[in-house]
Formats: sequence, C-alpha cells, structure tokens
Amino acid sequence: MLDSLYEKALENRKTINDTLKRDLNAIKMDENKWIPHPFKEEDADLTISASDGSYNKKRFMGFFLYAIDAECLIFNKNGLDKVGVSDVNTIPPYKYPIEGILGNYMSILEYKTSLKALRDYNVDVTLFDGSIRGNLLRSSPAEKRLTTKQKDAIRGLYVPVLQESLKNTHEIRIESYELQESVAENFPGNKIEAMLYLQNIEKLMSIGTILKETKSIVSISKTSITTDYFGSNIPDIAIFEQLCKKQGYTDPIPLDAQPFYQIAEKAVKGDFPIMDDFFKGLSFTVFYARLEDYKNVLKFELPYKASKKEIINILEALKGISPEGYPYLLKKAHNDVVISKSDLERLSNIIGFLQKSGREML
Repeated sequence: MLDSLYEKALENRKTINDTLKRDLNAIKMDENKWIPHPFKEEDADLTISASDGSYNKKRFMGFFLYAIDAECLIFNKNGLDKVGVSDVNTIPPYKYPIEGILGNYMSILEYKTSLKALRDYNVDVTLFDGSIRGNLLRSSPAEKRLTTKQKDAIRGLYVPVLQESLKNTHEIRIESYELQESVAENFPGNKIEAMLYLQNIEKLMSIGTILKETKSIVSISKTSITTDYFGSNIPDIAIFEQLCKKQGYTDPIPLDAQPFYQIAEKAVKGDFPIMDDFFKGLSFTVFYARLEDYKNVLKFELPYKASKKEIINILEALKGISPEGYPYLLKKAHNDVVISKSDLERLSNIIGFLQKSGREML
C-alpha cells in the first residue's frame, strides 16, 4: 500500500507545487501591509513571565488516562523562577471530544499559573503561547443541551465558588473538577453537560480575572489559519513568511470579542455565559512580526488597542530575550511541559493499570 502512495506522490509532485506557487503569486502585497523595521535590543529592567501547557492521553477500554502540565516561568534581574502545576487522572469516554475537555483543563491551569506569577512576582509583561481571543470565542458544544433555567442555576450555585478560588492562588487546581460530585447531584439528567458548561465558565473567569489585573499581556502564535489581512485560502502567516524575509511588522488590525453561534447555516451573535459586558468591551490588536532576518514570522495579539509606537516598544523589549527570533522563555516553558507517549506509558506503569486498550492485536 505504501508503495502506491509513494508513486502517487511522485506523480502529483509537480502539480501540487505548481498550484501552491500559483496561489501565492496571485497575492498582491500592499507595501502598507508589511512595515520593514530593524528592531533594537532594549535592555529594559522588566519582570517577564511566560506560560505554556501540555496534555496527553492514553485510551483504555473503559476510560482515558490523562496527564496535564502547566508552567509559568518568571525572569527578572534576580534570575529565573517558575510556578508549575501537574495533574494525572482518569476520565470516562464522554460523548463529547476528549480533546476539548482536556484542552480546557490545560487552559485553566495555564491562566492560573500566570495569575499566581503576576501577583507573587509583580510581573511587568505576561507572555502566552497561542491566542487569548481564540480561547474566549471557543464555546462549549454541551451548552446547547442545557436550558436557560439550568444555566442560570449552574451559575447561581457555582460562580461564587469559582470567584473565591480565583481570589486565592496559593493552591492551583481545576475547581470545576472538584465540584463534579455536587454537579452530578444537582443536575442528574444533564450532569456531563452541566460539568462541561461549568468548566467553560471557569476558563472564562480565569481569563477575565487576569485581564482585569493587567493589560500588559502579549499572546504569541507560531502558527495560525486566520486570513484577516488577505482573505485568501492561504493563511496570512504563510503569506508573510514567504513574501517578507527581513525584520518588520504588519499594519495592526483591531478585532473585537463577539461570539457567534451557527443556527440554521447562519452566524448569529451570541453572549458569553459569564462577564459578558466585560469581554464584549475588549478590543484586541493583532499583527505579525519577524524579530530576526529570515527567522519565523510570528503572530502577536494584545488585549487592547495599541498604537504602532507601542507595538515597536513591545517588539524591541522582546527582541533582547528572543534568540533565533522567538522568546526564549516561551520556548523553555514549552519544552518543560511536553508530555510524550512514553511519559504516559511510564505513568500508566507507575499507577499499575493492567486494563487493555483494545489495540493489543494490531
């Protein structure tokens, strides 16, 4: 079978490459979109934090074993420190995608480690891997199966508990997970949906809390599929990567945080389940930049309306801590939290799981 795939790849190689080149060549680069700028290295006396998280899972016949790791590194004149949290547990194979559930768990721990670092170390600049705006707009599919009355009841019962937990970051944990038994008791007919709805609320409240305490947040993505600049079928970041090789940045784009829901093939404006006015009042600034000639283009997101001067100041502050054109703290945090398949195997052996996964015969 592989032999025929290799033959097909050779047969289609020229056609595929020609199509990609044709699509790229058809794009007209407006000189105002990319602003060449050699960034200086600012030696600012700042306390900078950088957060990242990771999760992995192993399926057994009756459950998933999962592991989550989240870390926030803090760098200042005194050196490097960190706030970290890990979790290893099991979860049933719900009818909802397990990736979404574990992704939310990971996000909650990421934001809470950053919140603790912000409070304990008086952080000047907080770096995140990925997009806060994207996390805000990612809704829970379970929400549609709950009535308005049920949602109101969930918020009434548990939002005060979540608020209290966010006031005290001495112990970092997923509060919605700790409330599972109470949720199952109060909502027996929709216990899974209620639990996932509460999980989403905790994620949103974690984001909202840190955004209320600081606006000095820079979210950085190495990859992106958005097409806000060119409206092409090729992502913006890929176009800038190919057409602009030197240091510089793009003309920034302002974006709001308005959630939309798909109803009968139409996108309809919706509301956030918590902190609706606050989130809808946010204005994000999105732009791309290359900190080193011929190194990767990165996507940047700021949770406020930023001027070009502010953008340059931020990029020059980051350049000094970005060997190879990417912030070292984010790279180290990522490497620290990666959970491999072999890690899961070792964890499984430590716990003593002997159940079958169903793949032993392959």
